[in-house]
Amino acid sequence: MAEQKAARETPAAEPSSLSRRRFLRTAGIAAGGVGLMGTLPSFGQSVRLTQGDAAVLRFLAAAELLEDDLWQQYAELAVNNPGFNEALRSIDPSLIRYIQDDRDDERSHANLINAFLMSAGLDPVNLDAFRTLPGSKAKGSEQRGRLTNLTNLTVDTSWFNRYRGTGNPDFGDRFAQLVEIAKRPTIPVSDAPGKDELQTIAHSAAFHFAAIEQGGGSLYNSLLSRVSNPEVVAILASIGPTEVYHFAVFHKSLEGIYAHNSGDGLVFPDLRSNRDLAEAIFPEPCRFLREGFPLCSVIRPRSPENAGALAAATGLVRSGLLEGQSQAFFDAVVGLAQAADAARRI
Repeated sequence: MAEQKAARETPAAEPSSLSRRRFLRTAGIAAGGVGLMGTLPSFGQSVRLTQGDAAVLRFLAAAELLEDDLWQQYAELAVNNPGFNEALRSIDPSLIRYIQDDRDDERSHANLINAFLMSAGLDPVNLDAFRTLPGSKAKGSEQRGRLTNLTNLTVDTSWFNRYRGTGNPDFGDRFAQLVEIAKRPTIPVSDAPGKDELQTIAHSAAFHFAAIEQGGGSLYNSLLSRVSNPEVVAILASIGPTEVYHFAVFHKSLEGIYAHNSGDGLVFPDLRSNRDLAEAIFPEPCRFLREGFPLCSVIRPRSPENAGALAAATGLVRSGLLEGQSQAFFDAVVGLAQAADAARRI
């Protein structure tokens, strides 16, 4: 009962009447835009931001709202759908709690970044106008509009091999997928799936959990070198490591993945019986900064090309997470990403 209460006490925001024009103005990419400096007395002090600092915060606010939306969907079904709950627990009994706590963390990130923008006299980023996707019809899912689509995902599992080798994408290294999860649901879409199908969904979701969070860690790392205001630096340097914290937790949960065959071509390895591989969750030392330096255990990638705002947005689009969104949404997100990547520390 405590878990059910936790899942329902923090519902996602209901759709508002926010127009595309207002969103673009909030994002700072419509003609005229909004002021880049200012004060909100309720926050007790004036915050001065460069255009670049504001652009980075706007993109991160949007990214955190998207994360909040996807984790909210996972939380609803992990707690309130008995079959999905059981399938996740068969991998790691702690996953239900981890999902809810991650949802709460991402929501807190979005709230803090938006509050900080407001303290500088800027409008908060609001994506409510784009909560138009239908979501799941399965038991436990709240029937509301969604920002993200978890019904047809292609999950990148190459990070599993990346963190177990000396290579680094920033040096051009490429890594094989551990599991080929292509165009699969990571939540039950209806009440029809049988036990085996639900287990395929849960196995796929477990890899998606870690994939999302490792991407967040690289994103914050990449953008950190682009901001200059000390408090903005503090925001990125403090939130970024929590994304890595989440990644580590979900990465460790994969130690519980056991062999599973979907029956239609998707085969999961038996990590539970391969402790040497499954337990190697600490990042192996790899190439870093420049050729010739000693190998170093680090988060990678971090280059703008591989881990910047546009790279992150492109990765989400390619995964299918935003399938069904409007062109207005994609235009706005691309604008936010380009502005963030163009930021320069002064």
